[in-house]
Amino acid sequence: MQRSGPTIVQRFWAKVALPADEIGCLLWTAHLKSSGYGEFTAYGRRNVPAHRFAYELLVGPIPSGLHLDHLCRERRCVRPDHLEPVTPGENVRRGEGVSAINARKTVCPQGHPLSGENLYRKPDGRRVCRACRRDREGGPEFRARRREYLRGWRRRRQQGEVS
Repeated sequence: MQRSGPTIVQRFWAKVALPADEIGCLLWTAHLKSSGYGEFTAYGRRNVPAHRFAYELLVGPIPSGLHLDHLCRERRCVRPDHLEPVTPGENVRRGEGVSAINARKTVCPQGHPLSGENLYRKPDGRRVCRACRRDREGGPEFRARRREYLRGWRRRRQQGEVS
Protein backbone atom coordinates (compact mmCIF):
# COMPACT_ATOMS: atom_id res chain seq x y z
CA MET A 1 0.00 0.00 0.00
CA GLN A 2 1.38 3.36 -1.02
CA ARG A 3 1.39 6.24 1.44
CA SER A 4 -0.61 9.27 0.38
CA GLY A 5 0.03 12.85 1.34
CA PRO A 6 2.41 15.61 0.34
CA THR A 7 5.79 14.74 -1.10
CA ILE A 8 8.99 15.75 0.69
CA VAL A 9 9.39 18.67 -1.75
CA GLN A 10 5.82 19.86 -1.15
CA ARG A 11 6.35 19.63 2.64
CA PHE A 12 9.55 21.66 2.32
CA TRP A 13 8.10 24.51 0.22
CA ALA A 14 5.03 24.74 2.48
CA LYS A 15 7.40 25.97 5.21
CA VAL A 16 8.98 28.75 3.11
CA ALA A 17 7.70 32.35 2.96
CA LEU A 18 7.84 34.18 -0.34
CA PRO A 19 10.03 37.31 -0.54
CA ALA A 20 8.59 40.27 1.28
CA ASP A 21 11.61 42.56 1.13
CA GLU A 22 13.85 44.13 -1.50
CA ILE A 23 16.60 41.56 -0.91
CA GLY A 24 14.24 38.75 -1.90
CA CYS A 25 15.13 36.14 0.70
CA LEU A 26 13.03 32.98 0.84
CA LEU A 27 12.61 32.67 4.61
CA TRP A 28 12.23 29.40 6.47
CA THR A 29 9.15 29.62 8.69
CA ALA A 30 9.31 26.27 10.51
CA HIS A 31 11.69 25.02 13.22
CA LEU A 32 14.83 27.06 13.87
CA LYS A 33 17.87 25.75 15.72
CA SER A 34 19.30 27.85 18.54
CA SER A 35 21.91 29.09 16.02
CA GLY A 36 19.12 30.63 13.90
CA TYR A 37 19.38 28.21 10.97
CA GLY A 38 16.27 26.44 9.72
CA GLU A 39 15.96 22.70 10.21
CA PHE A 40 13.85 20.29 8.15
CA THR A 41 12.93 16.68 8.91
CA ALA A 42 13.62 14.77 5.75
CA TYR A 43 14.25 11.19 4.72
CA GLY A 44 12.42 9.62 7.62
CA ARG A 45 13.55 11.08 10.91
CA ARG A 46 16.81 12.76 9.83
CA ASN A 47 17.00 16.52 10.42
CA VAL A 48 18.87 18.50 7.77
CA PRO A 49 19.66 22.22 7.58
CA ALA A 50 16.90 23.79 5.49
CA HIS A 51 19.28 25.92 3.39
CA ARG A 52 21.37 22.84 2.50
CA PHE A 53 18.24 20.90 1.51
CA ALA A 54 17.09 23.75 -0.77
CA TYR A 55 20.53 24.13 -2.37
CA GLU A 56 20.86 20.41 -3.08
CA LEU A 57 17.27 20.27 -4.36
CA LEU A 58 17.61 23.16 -6.84
CA VAL A 59 21.33 23.37 -7.63
CA GLY A 60 22.90 20.01 -6.87
CA PRO A 61 25.26 18.45 -4.36
CA ILE A 62 27.46 20.66 -2.22
CA PRO A 63 31.12 19.91 -2.99
CA SER A 64 32.81 17.84 -0.30
CA GLY A 65 34.52 19.89 2.40
CA LEU A 66 32.70 23.12 1.57
CA HIS A 67 30.17 25.07 3.63
CA LEU A 68 27.29 27.18 2.32
CA ASP A 69 27.78 30.89 2.97
CA HIS A 70 24.66 33.06 3.16
CA LEU A 71 25.56 36.02 0.95
CA CYS A 72 22.49 37.87 2.25
CA ARG A 73 23.63 37.30 5.92
CA GLU A 74 20.12 35.96 6.76
CA ARG A 75 20.39 32.53 8.42
CA ARG A 76 16.74 31.62 7.73
CA CYS A 77 17.15 32.21 3.97
CA VAL A 78 16.84 29.12 1.74
CA ARG A 79 17.13 30.89 -1.62
CA PRO A 80 19.86 29.03 -3.56
CA ASP A 81 21.26 32.10 -5.34
CA HIS A 82 21.85 33.65 -1.90
CA LEU A 83 24.05 30.66 -0.98
CA GLU A 84 27.62 30.04 -2.11
CA PRO A 85 29.79 26.98 -1.40
CA VAL A 86 33.05 28.16 0.21
CA THR A 87 35.82 26.68 2.34
CA PRO A 88 35.27 26.72 6.11
CA GLY A 89 38.03 29.34 6.51
CA GLU A 90 36.47 31.64 3.93
CA ASN A 91 33.09 31.20 5.59
CA VAL A 92 34.57 32.37 8.92
CA ARG A 93 36.36 35.34 7.30
CA ARG A 94 33.11 36.48 5.67
CA GLY A 95 31.25 36.27 8.99
CA GLU A 96 30.53 38.93 11.57
CA GLY A 97 31.85 37.21 14.71
CA VAL A 98 35.00 37.95 16.70
CA SER A 99 37.00 35.33 14.77
CA ALA A 100 36.03 36.92 11.47
CA ILE A 101 36.86 40.44 12.63
CA ASN A 102 40.29 39.34 13.87
CA ALA A 103 40.99 37.29 10.74
CA ARG A 104 40.41 40.38 8.56
CA LYS A 105 42.89 42.54 10.49
CA THR A 106 45.99 43.47 8.50
CA VAL A 107 47.76 45.55 11.16
CA CYS A 108 48.19 45.25 14.93
CA PRO A 109 46.79 47.93 17.31
CA GLN A 110 50.16 49.76 17.13
CA GLY A 111 50.04 49.85 13.31
CA HIS A 112 52.62 47.16 12.50
CA PRO A 113 51.75 44.87 9.57
CA LEU A 114 50.41 41.41 10.42
CA SER A 115 52.18 39.77 7.49
CA GLY A 116 55.55 38.59 6.20
CA GLU A 117 58.51 38.60 8.57
CA ASN A 118 56.56 40.53 11.22
CA LEU A 119 53.94 37.79 11.63
CA TYR A 120 54.32 35.04 14.22
CA ARG A 121 51.75 32.24 14.39
CA LYS A 122 51.27 30.64 17.78
CA PRO A 123 50.79 26.85 17.87
CA ASP A 124 47.05 27.40 18.44
CA GLY A 125 46.84 29.42 15.19
CA ARG A 126 46.62 32.91 16.68
CA ARG A 127 48.58 35.67 14.95
CA VAL A 128 51.05 37.80 16.91
CA CYS A 129 52.93 40.93 15.84
CA ARG A 130 56.68 40.22 16.18
CA ALA A 131 57.54 43.91 16.68
CA CYS A 132 55.11 44.24 19.59
CA ARG A 133 56.21 40.89 21.01
CA ARG A 134 59.84 42.06 20.86
CA ASP A 135 58.91 45.31 22.64
CA ARG A 136 56.88 43.44 25.24
CA GLU A 137 59.63 40.89 25.90
CA GLY A 138 62.36 43.52 25.81
CA GLY A 139 64.33 42.53 22.76
CA PRO A 140 68.08 41.68 22.76
CA GLU A 141 69.24 45.20 23.73
CA PHE A 142 66.89 45.33 26.72
CA ARG A 143 67.94 41.86 27.88
CA ALA A 144 71.65 42.77 27.59
CA ARG A 145 71.15 45.95 29.70
CA ARG A 146 69.11 44.01 32.25
CA ARG A 147 71.77 41.27 32.48
CA GLU A 148 74.50 43.92 33.04
CA TYR A 149 72.41 45.65 35.71
CA LEU A 150 71.83 42.36 37.58
CA ARG A 151 75.55 41.50 37.49
CA GLY A 152 76.38 44.87 39.05
CA TRP A 153 73.60 44.50 41.64
CA ARG A 154 74.91 41.03 42.66
CA ARG A 155 78.47 42.37 42.90
CA ARG A 156 77.34 45.26 45.14
CA ARG A 157 75.27 42.86 47.24
CA GLN A 158 78.27 40.55 47.80
CA GLN A 159 80.33 43.57 48.88
CA GLY A 160 77.60 44.57 51.34
CA GLU A 161 76.61 47.78 49.59
CA VAL A 162 73.05 46.57 48.98
CA SER A 163 70.86 45.01 51.63
